[in-house]
Order: sequence, then C-alpha cells, then structure tokens
Amino acid sequence: MFYINGSYVEENAAKISVLDLGLIRGYGVFDYLRTYNKRPFHLQNHLERLRYSAQEIGLNLPLEIEEIASIIETLLEKNGFEESSVKMIVTGGLSPDQLMPKELPSLMIFTYPLKPFSEEHYKNGVKTITTTLSRAIPQSKTLQYIPAIMALKKGLSTNATEALYLNKKNEILEATTSNFFAFKNGVLITPESDELLIGITREVVRALAKDHFKVEMRTISYEEIASLDEAFLTSSNKEVMPVIQIDEFVIGKGVVGENTKKLMHLFREYTHQPLWSPLHIPRYAEEKDSTCCI
Repeated sequence: MFYINGSYVEENAAKISVLDLGLIRGYGVFDYLRTYNKRPFHLQNHLERLRYSAQEIGLNLPLEIEEIASIIETLLEKNGFEESSVKMIVTGGLSPDQLMPKELPSLMIFTYPLKPFSEEHYKNGVKTITTTLSRAIPQSKTLQYIPAIMALKKGLSTNATEALYLNKKNEILEATTSNFFAFKNGVLITPESDELLIGITREVVRALAKDHFKVEMRTISYEEIASLDEAFLTSSNKEVMPVIQIDEFVIGKGVVGENTKKLMHLFREYTHQPLWSPLHIPRYAEEKDSTCCI
C-alpha cells in the first residue's frame, strides 16, 4: 500500500505523471527512516528534516508534519511488515512549462520490508573510497543523487561499500548515504560543516558517546586518514557500521576497534528502548516562515 497525493493505493496503482518536476528536473526532496519493533525511529526528527529540506529548495510541504506522521502510521498498519523502511518524497509536482512549479507539490509515502545489511559488515568492517564529486545543496536531502551513484559505481570495482565526499580543501565531509566518524587517540571525531547533511542517527550516536568519550566536531583532512585509529559510518539503514579501510589506507589494525564495538552496542541497546525522546537539532527544529503549506 502506497500513499500518493491524498490516496492510499496498491503498488501497481502508485503512479505520478511523467511531467512531474521530480522526474523531469530532479526538483524534490525525500527522507528515509526505519522501524524498530514496528515503531518508526525518531519520526519527528525525520519529518522536521524533510520540512527543512523542502524549504531549502523553495518547497513547502503540502501537509503538516503531524498529518504526514499519521499517514506513516496508517501505512505501517496496513502493510504489516515485521520491520519496515519508510520513504517520504516531496516534488514540485506538475508544471505547465515543465520548469517552474505552479501547482501543489506532490507527496508520496511508502513502506517496504526492511533489508538489513549482512552481519559480516559489522563483524569485519567495510571499505570506503573517497570522491571529489559533490552534492548540490548539501544541507538538504534532495533527489539529486548523480554524484553518489557515480561514486558508488566506481567503488564497486574495489569492493567498497561507501564513498566519502571530500571538499575543495581535501577534507572529509560525509559519505554518499551516511555520516562519518573516527577515533584518534581515544577522541571521537565527526566532521562539522555547512557542506554536509546532519543525520538523525549521527545525532543519536553523538548523544550516546558523550558519556563515554571525548567528542570533537571538527574537520578531518585527507592527510589525517592514515593516523586514524578507528572509523565508522552512521545512517538509518547502516546504524553504526565499522570502516577498516579508506582508499589504500588501512584504519588502525584493519579490524573493528573496541571503541566502535562499544558504540555499536550502545546504539543497539538504545533502539530497544520503549521511548526515544526527540533530538534537538537546531538546523531542522524551526520553520523559516509561518506559512507551512502552499
């Protein structure tokens, strides 16, 4: 069961026009989350990020975020998967000139069975590459994923699971679909920049880590990779995924580090809590204006 612009429809009826601006111009945003014990993980924060992403590209959500939350709960109940992935997409909708948005944005929401990564990824760690390609409007989760797809396709040739974006200063920003963390001399480091997307899982991990490690938010240069002791990725579907190699650089001893293992354990314990308090993420917390809808 899918939700498309006010209607609940079966998959074979879940259609949008070929003239939708999300398709013909890539004009749109999305967000993704997963469930734990059939509960959507930090739904409020994901909805706030969806609203922020839309506003960053000049779109307002066609519904209040509380209404979108209700639609998601309905879809989860109707579809009844053991655990679910949830995707929300907002596009510019139809356009008379196939360029400028004129009508209400389109809203599409669907859930599908969660497909976790193999346990081998967490037991043995993964490899990543780096790329100098960059995302357009990096603070927003837009539909424009051409750099990510190109980088990931290149990584496949070396069995890399992810690709890390480097900025013009040769600093690590984030990965194509996840955030980046590293340990160095016992300190947990994660990049802080206006050029990256603030992940919800990233913020959970930061909150969990502060009682156990010193945490720094700072740049990580490419030259610093060789001196990192541990590294890992965070995202809704990857959770906390260890990294043992970046390009030709082996991280630490080339095995999953003890500090990373601790955070993997803390995160998985957290996901089983009966209640998750909403995170305060200043970038996403407030609307830019008082009119939420068009």
